[in-house]
Amino acid sequence: MKLKEKKMNSKLLKLKTIGSTEKLVLMLILDFPSIGIFNLRAGDMAKELGTTRKIILETIENLRVVGYIKTKVVSECYSRTTELTSDFLMLINEGG
Repeated sequence: MKLKEKKMNSKLLKLKTIGSTEKLVLMLILDFPSIGIFNLRAGDMAKELGTTRKIILETIENLRVVGYIKTKVVSECYSRTTELTSDFLMLINEGG
């Protein structure tokens, strides 16, 4: 893991505005290649993180409400596209 990623993860883990499941979901999104929009079903995320689909859906909504992600459901493929907001990225980057 690169030094910058360690610092970003450290700042993410110290955030007091969200819980541990929210932090895990954000880390999963951060691990996704930055060239694309994160597109994974809630059930797939739940399986990856060892939790339930319902908890992931609640977590995604919590992250949307605090302004850390923007999300949109794609009904044709029953998935969701998710983007990290610039406000969140400023919080966890070096200057944040």
